[in-house]
Amino acid sequence: TDAIKVGLIYRPASVTSLGTAVLNTGAFGLFQTVSEGVIGRNRPALAQTFQDVDGGRFTVVVNHFKSKGSACDGNISPVGNDPDLGDGQGHCNLTRTMAASELANWLTSDPTGSGDPDVLIIGDLNAYAQENPVTALKNSGYTNLIETFGGNGVYSYAFDGQWGYLDHALASTSLLTQVSGVGEWRINADEPNVLDYNTNFKSAGQIAALYAPDFYRTSDHDPVIIGLRLAS
Repeated sequence: TDAIKVGLIYRPASVTSLGTAVLNTGAFGLFQTVSEGVIGRNRPALAQTFQDVDGGRFTVVVNHFKSKGSACDGNISPVGNDPDLGDGQGHCNLTRTMAASELANWLTSDPTGSGDPDVLIIGDLNAYAQENPVTALKNSGYTNLIETFGGNGVYSYAFDGQWGYLDHALASTSLLTQVSGVGEWRINADEPNVLDYNTNFKSAGQIAALYAPDFYRTSDHDPVIIGLRLAS
């Protein structure tokens, strides 16, 4: 419903794409609201099963949950009124938490027909590590890989001088033993805003002078890198 959607890029020399599925109902579908009409909140989730050259399979699900940047006070359905409760989780916490629960339930049905329990949930969940949406996924049996491999000091995003990570990677129980490593690629969060892709407050001269054809500040989030050694 807007300029943001999820996607997957892969190398056919490394993996073959098998089944695909999209979750675009419930909290991932359209919302009835009091004053905004019918709109989207959480972006539809995209699930894709891949098979590597040795026959190992896994399903990756990429997400972009509702941001904290605008309110959900006017929700009617499928999530009701969802104000900022002042508990540090910001706007729309219930909207994100329902999405997390629905995502976990959906994945139990093997939506891509993979026949394999190895699942990796990734994406910008717009929730920090100790917030309800991430807790809901952990309570459904998924392991927070960033927390497990990196500890409590990991970050991928900076906002008003505070650091944390909204970008997540969570593995199903069967996939966890096949994860070889997890890391943050430090190309964005540490870089100054003046170098980034936003051009709203830059002159033509500044845009030309500050641009460089490299990967620094291509986003305001650091990418998460997950290594997998799949069992065939």
